[in-house]
Amino acid sequence: MAEWYCFQDKVKLEEADVTLSYIVVNRFFKGLKCPKCGVQYLPEEVVMTDIQAAEQELDSK
Repeated sequence: MAEWYCFQDKVKLEEADVTLSYIVVNRFFKGLKCPKCGVQYLPEEVVMTDIQAAEQELDSK
């Protein structure tokens, strides 16, 4: 994985389990987290596969 840095703190992000809450569903994804401020990021691959599929499923209901 490429090295990513927090936009606000300019420190290297660490790999972490990222919690995503959408409506009433909580899911955990492998993502990145700033060790200083705690902001969490999801990699593009996760967004384009898992998140997009879940959004399409909710839209179809």
